[in-house]
Amino acid sequence: MVHCGLFTPFPACARADHAPKISLIPVVAGLIAVAAPAIVTAPILAALGFGAAGPVAGTAAAAAQAALGNVVAGSAFSIAQSAAMGGYGAAIVNGAVQGAGLLVTGISSAECLISGCGEDKK
Repeated sequence: MVHCGLFTPFPACARADHAPKISLIPVVAGLIAVAAPAIVTAPILAALGFGAAGPVAGTAAAAAQAALGNVVAGSAFSIAQSAAMGGYGAAIVNGAVQGAGLLVTGISSAECLISGCGEDKK
């Protein structure tokens, strides 16, 4: 039986013989984002090129800084760079990830409650 949930492809869940089931993937991902947001933010910031010593040469962050010229304090770029350096931006970025984690967990939980939380509907 297909476990239909937030991240399950629609055609697999559209058949009448499949009871909607909650997918644990978004619930667990949301809880991880809330409990330890750095697990989510650190790899993303690093992949974009925001490093502990500044933008890494040859990355998207370096290209953005070159295009921006003088980076304004409080801009998205400065917040992301501050987060990568462990400064004030870390609280902002981690807070945004925690909010998104709560949203994903809430939507997934609401989907479960609406669909009957995995109870077979025959």
